[in-house]
Amino acid sequence: MRKSVKLFIFLVLLGQVHAFAQSNRVTGKVTGVDNQGLPGVNVQISGTTLGTATDASGNFALNAASNASLVFSNIGYVSQTVPVNGQSVINIQLIEDLKTLNEVVVVGYGSQRKTDVTGALTAISTKEFAQQPVTRLDQVLQGRAAGVQVTQTNGAPGGDARIRIRGANSVLGNNNPLYIVDGYVGADFNFVNPSDIETIQVLKDAASTSIYGSRGANGVVIITTKKGARGLKVNYEGQFSVAQNIKRYDVLPAGEFAEIVNARATATGSNLPFTAAQIADFKQNGGTDWQDLVFRNGGGQQHQVTVSGGGDKTTYLISGNFLDQNGIVNNSGFKRYILRTNLNTKVNDKLSFRINLWGTQSKNHNTLDGGAIVQALAWAPTTPAYGTDGQPTFTDPIGSVYRNPIDYLYDQSIDAKRASLNVNGGLNYKLPIKGLSIDLQYAVNYLDIQNLNFTGKRLSNNVPSASRYSSEQVTLQNTNTLNYDLKVGNHSLNAVAVLETQQFTDRNFTASASGLRFPQLGYDNIGGNTAATVGSAYQKSTLLSLLGRVNYSYKEKYLLTAAVRRDGSSKFGADNRYSVFPSVALGWRLSEEDFIKNLGVFSNLKLRGSWGMTGSQAINPYATLSTYGTTVVAFNNSAATAGVILGNPGNPNLKWETTKQTDVGLEMEFWNGRLRIEADYFKKNTTDLLLNVAIPSYAGGGTQYRNLGEVENKGFEFSIGGTPIDQGGFRWETNLNFSTLRNQVLSLGGLPRLGTGTGVGAGMSTTNEFMLMPGEPLGSYWGLKYLGTWKPNEADQAAKQGRVPGDPHYQDLNGDNTITTDDFQIIGRAFPKGTGGWNNTFSYKGLTLNVFFNGVFGVDKLNYTRAAALSGSGDARQFILSEIRDYYRPGNETSDVPAFTKTYQPFTQSSRFLENGSFVRLKNVSLSYNIPNGFIRNKANIRVFASATNLLTITKYKGPDPESARVGSNTDTAIGIDYGSYPNAKTYTFGINLGF
Repeated sequence: MRKSVKLFIFLVLLGQVHAFAQSNRVTGKVTGVDNQGLPGVNVQISGTTLGTATDASGNFALNAASNASLVFSNIGYVSQTVPVNGQSVINIQLIEDLKTLNEVVVVGYGSQRKTDVTGALTAISTKEFAQQPVTRLDQVLQGRAAGVQVTQTNGAPGGDARIRIRGANSVLGNNNPLYIVDGYVGADFNFVNPSDIETIQVLKDAASTSIYGSRGANGVVIITTKKGARGLKVNYEGQFSVAQNIKRYDVLPAGEFAEIVNARATATGSNLPFTAAQIADFKQNGGTDWQDLVFRNGGGQQHQVTVSGGGDKTTYLISGNFLDQNGIVNNSGFKRYILRTNLNTKVNDKLSFRINLWGTQSKNHNTLDGGAIVQALAWAPTTPAYGTDGQPTFTDPIGSVYRNPIDYLYDQSIDAKRASLNVNGGLNYKLPIKGLSIDLQYAVNYLDIQNLNFTGKRLSNNVPSASRYSSEQVTLQNTNTLNYDLKVGNHSLNAVAVLETQQFTDRNFTASASGLRFPQLGYDNIGGNTAATVGSAYQKSTLLSLLGRVNYSYKEKYLLTAAVRRDGSSKFGADNRYSVFPSVALGWRLSEEDFIKNLGVFSNLKLRGSWGMTGSQAINPYATLSTYGTTVVAFNNSAATAGVILGNPGNPNLKWETTKQTDVGLEMEFWNGRLRIEADYFKKNTTDLLLNVAIPSYAGGGTQYRNLGEVENKGFEFSIGGTPIDQGGFRWETNLNFSTLRNQVLSLGGLPRLGTGTGVGAGMSTTNEFMLMPGEPLGSYWGLKYLGTWKPNEADQAAKQGRVPGDPHYQDLNGDNTITTDDFQIIGRAFPKGTGGWNNTFSYKGLTLNVFFNGVFGVDKLNYTRAAALSGSGDARQFILSEIRDYYRPGNETSDVPAFTKTYQPFTQSSRFLENGSFVRLKNVSLSYNIPNGFIRNKANIRVFASATNLLTITKYKGPDPESARVGSNTDTAIGIDYGSYPNAKTYTFGINLGF
């Protein structure tokens, strides 16, 4: 017996030695279709729990028996099983799984497979902008999603951008989309670093957005940020850029300008400002190029460090970003700091925790004022920039009536500082009932706003002034979600129930002063002054929401989504505080039907349709209440007495603006996702439009908010994308989208029209620049129709208006032979009829080329900058632009550039200065190269890249940039005016990316 036991032990030990002898060290590398190493690929010994993951360069190493098999898997790639067969080195290339890539998408309060989504949703992959030097979310969205219009209205670093999804719904309200970042509702997109983004989903139809109820009318952008993964990874990216003007206005040289000024003086019987000797000197020596003094070559740098890692239960990611940009206008710039940490812990199979924290700080300096740009086209090139004392010339004797452009650059400071801290954490627990889980999330967002302004002695006529605005805003959010998943046979059900609360408070303080005794201290010491005012305010609003949604599918081909949300807002009175926003959507996956499968054409074919309601609060807190103001009066020559007076009357009957939207869509995929086509038609109507209506004086005067009117938006969206070529190491990925939009005011509650203005063109606009009218879109220009110049054969008709041939000729609508505001009409539209984008990525081995176009079509733009420089009146007394060479004169009577006459009377608010603002822009060209891993012994991934932004612009617009405008993103009734707008720049960027 003892011998048998000894023999058994000997045989076992022998087997173990034999097995150990058969086990060997296996190393290798996993690459993708571009032959570059893939980090984070799971390498597992088949049938066991043993394995490892590839490092930053795609390399791996582990011990495996010679008869074992290794399973290589990664999200978005087809898994491969490779027998070891005694090999010590195994190198493989994973192929992208086009059918499952981006299959799971994030929707409101959950996620779904893309094939099961019944609403209109666009997912933007990080691959689409990974090769481009984007610094903000608006640059990511622009041109990449059908139905999403992004306009960089302020081309300055950190400048404002207008983002609209399927048009604009509200007159008074903000039409910006709702941004969700890691579950926090109402985030500021300016504080999102594109390098931190994992996924972006754009929800467009009501079936998708109604889950957000009173805030979903303008569309929703859902962003999830990157999370950590097993294994330590460190990544650094550095960028350096140079920026310059895309285009400048063509102005007259000093000598020719002087001749034009003299010619005008001769025609009008005035004294000649310049002598022949002076003109000869200007022609020989030149004059002042004011645009050269205002503009410069800008530039900047950006640095990003990301550290991530963790184990089986806890993962983390920490990223830091620093951005410093100098604008193309002197003494303007932007700085931003972002720090983000994401921590995820899985306690066990049922319980997990997460916490996200991010902090930001930014500062805009002199990016909000266009005075220097306007004056650069108003000051005469014959006027020297500096006087004999070395100071900027104080006045222009012949051109502008305002200060030197240099003073607008250096004698004022306009600073906007923002600091934000967001803490967002939660837990998820799987309840004992199968498929049922609960998620609890809490978020706190703190925002500090500091607007600081200073105007020095020169710009203020020796009365320097300063002001400070300080605001502290705190948002508290609690979201409690109950999720249930059930699958029985051919039936699949997902149900979500949510209770959500949000509270917003704002405390702000304002102080302004003039006659500063120590102006050298700017806005940091406004206590010493001759006059000052102070003010403070407080507001608070709360939102309570209950919502539910059911997603049901039968055989994964018949799809139903139904949702309802009930919102209660403290902004409204008790009778209208709550509102309900339902939606329903149906989908039919035709590709799962046998009669479609048998065709062998489609890998996915889905028809979907939806209807739903969303809302907009569109008013500030307390707008339903009557306001009071303060005043100071004196009675019977007594001392001044402070008092309270009635302000605007409140309206307790105010209620939500409501948007109803219908959508029909078709999705097609061919050859396992190699080609993708998607098309949508939508129509949405916003009723109970909130308008500010004037109250007659006999009823107390002032204005009052009322629910009046209706706005309609409708259009088509089309996108096509895929991989046309993927062979021989060469790969071409492309994505093209185009959308149309028709925006129209259907009703103003019985009002025939309602004028709106901007205040931008002070002194240039005779009346409101825009008019709201039934049958016309928002942003309709209101002005005179320019018919050219009066021609010689029209002398008699011109005389009836007190004009002569060569004078400007405007349409006299009422035939009274006098041009007044009664002759104003709709002359153009600031809303584009179409937008599009085309993104292409070409890769071969380690080289990647990205080419991206975007375009805007069917849009008008009122060019007040050009008008001021070509009207020869008002603030700019002379003609500066080279266009004036073609002015009307004997021998040139066909010209529509007015002549120099005593009866000359220009109107800048006219179609003469309304231009076609359509454009196609080569938005980005990027070339990158992944240096072979062996270059530094497989220790890191290295990518170097070069990029050009706004390299080419095709447009008929005569200004430097058809995209920029002086009006910000908070209004859609008065947009598109270019008056000293800060233009977008042509930027060249160089950088390096290191991954360890």
